[in-house]
Amino acid sequence: MVIQPEPVTPLIYEVVEATTEQTTVIDVVLGAFSVVGVLGLVAVLLGVSLAGLLIGLRKLRGRDIDGTAGGGATRLGLGASGR
Repeated sequence: MVIQPEPVTPLIYEVVEATTEQTTVIDVVLGAFSVVGVLGLVAVLLGVSLAGLLIGLRKLRGRDIDGTAGGGATRLGLGASGR
């Protein structure tokens, strides 16, 4: 007598992902404002730092090698206070 093995049936598992919260219009608007706020803050910080750098360079350029003011520039006196 020959014993026949039972047929092998595969086990199938269905992976169910966890549900996510629903995205609302308020979430999208808050996200957009936060991105714009961060970009605005970065722009203000870069503007202030570059303005400080330019002011510092202008002050350094306005001095002669010996440290006196003037820088070798000639004032034309075109302003109202120059008369």
